[in-house]
Amino acid sequence: MLTNVLDAATPPTTKPGQDAENASRGRHDPEKLRRYLNAYWLRPENALWMTLRSDALERVSFATPAIDVACGDGIHTFLHLGGAFDPDFDVFEAVGSLDRVRDGHADMFDVPAASYAPTIVTKPRMRIDTGLDLKPNLLSKAARLGLYERLTPHDGNERIPLPTDSFRTVHCNAAYWVRNVNGLLAELARITQPNGRVVLQVKLDTIQACTFESLRETLGDRFLDILGRGRFATWPALASRDVWERRFERAGLEMTDLQPFITAAHARMWDVGLRPLAPLLVRMANALSPETRSSIKRDWVDLFNELLAPLRRFDLSLSTVPGTPVEIQYVLKPR
Repeated sequence: MLTNVLDAATPPTTKPGQDAENASRGRHDPEKLRRYLNAYWLRPENALWMTLRSDALERVSFATPAIDVACGDGIHTFLHLGGAFDPDFDVFEAVGSLDRVRDGHADMFDVPAASYAPTIVTKPRMRIDTGLDLKPNLLSKAARLGLYERLTPHDGNERIPLPTDSFRTVHCNAAYWVRNVNGLLAELARITQPNGRVVLQVKLDTIQACTFESLRETLGDRFLDILGRGRFATWPALASRDVWERRFERAGLEMTDLQPFITAAHARMWDVGLRPLAPLLVRMANALSPETRSSIKRDWVDLFNELLAPLRRFDLSLSTVPGTPVEIQYVLKPR
C-alpha cells in the first residue's frame, strides 16, 4: 500500500475561501501550454489535449477535501494546479518496454520509479488529499511530486475503500477506461459530500469518426494497428452524450455544468500525431548527451508552442460549421 507516503513533504498553504481564487488563477495563462509541452514534448498532441483539459478545469475550484481518481503519475494535476518543473525534466526520462509499445501495446510509463526524480521549481498552489490509481508504479511516481497527502492503489471496477461523504471535490478524467462504469459513477456519488461536486471529463463515441477506421479496407489492419495501438479496446465505457447523462442519473448525480472542450478537429490531429514514432523518438532522445538533448528539446518546445497555441480553443473547427465535441467536462452533484 502507498498510503501516507507524503508525510514528510511540506504542503503549500491554502486558506479557507481561497478556492474561487484558485479557480480563476491561470485560466488564460499563456505559459501553461509551454509547461505541458516541456513535460510531454515528444507527444505534443498530448500536451495540447492536456492543456485543454486544464483550461476546462479552470471553470471549477478544487475545494478540499479533494480526491483525484485515476490520478496516474500525477503530472497533469500537478501542472494544472500551477506546478512547474525544470525545463530539462520530462516524463520520457523514466520509461521502459519500448520494444513492446507498438506491437504489445505496453505502457512505457508503467515502470519502477527508483531513479525518477522530477526537478520541481514551483510547487502546486494546493495539495490534493487523496490520489487513486490502478498502477503502483505510477503512484510511486506521483509520490515524488509533493502533491498528494495520500496515495492508494485502486481498481476502478471495484468499491472505493473510503468512507461515504468524504470529499467536497471528486475529480476523474478516466471513467471511460472502466468496464464497470456504472459502479464507478455510483461510488463517486457515494464518496461525495452533499454539498460537494463530481468533476468528470469523458470521451464520447464521436471520437471513433475522427480516425482512419472508415478506410480500413483500403489501408489494412496493420496500418490501423500501428496508429491505434489498441486504444479503443482500453475504453470500454466510451459512449454518446445521451448515454453518459443517463448513467449519471442512474448513479444519483445531477448535472450542474458542462463544457465541451475537445472537438473533432483536435481529435483528427491527435489520431496520428507522433504516436507511431513515440518509442523511437524516446530511444533517440534518451541516447543523446544531456547537453544535446536539452538544446534540441528547447527548440522543439519553442516550435510546438508557437504551432499549437492557435489550436488552444474549445471551438476549433475544420469548417465553418461547428464540430461535434469528442470530450466534455461535466460538473455534477449528488441528488
